[in-house]
Amino acid sequence: MSDDKPGAKRPEPVRVIDRRMFTPEGDRRGDGTAVEDSPAPAPREAPPPPPAAQTRGPAAPGPAPRPTVESAHFQSLVVNLARQAAANLGATRHPLTGTIEVDLEGAQQMIDLLQALRAKTQGNLTPDESELLEGLVADLQMQYVTVRSKSGKRP
Repeated sequence: MSDDKPGAKRPEPVRVIDRRMFTPEGDRRGDGTAVEDSPAPAPREAPPPPPAAQTRGPAAPGPAPRPTVESAHFQSLVVNLARQAAANLGATRHPLTGTIEVDLEGAQQMIDLLQALRAKTQGNLTPDESELLEGLVADLQMQYVTVRSKSGKRP
């Protein structure tokens, strides 16, 4: 279809008027009048992807590079969950009472959260992140079994 219908308006070109007090060279405009630039050019199409990206074969296995801040936040999250699990297993004293309290259900919940993170992020972690998560989960599971056996509770 064309826009040659009777009554159809054609779009007018965009006009750009420079109302700045200084020229592009930094000199002050003496006359105080605005300068009208030529109409804005039509938008260009996006450039094609670089040739290297087109000729690559299948992607190499493993995680893509991860920004340092994102990795640090992930590691902080994992460590905080592990600390909570350890505190529930009696590794630290309660901050208000000063006594050591054991909460096996709370510890199990934190360990389950870490295992869920491990399952959901599988294949997307850097080697350091994966090693941290695997090590903490294994250590916490061993501590959980030890504390549970000392308390005499059965699963």
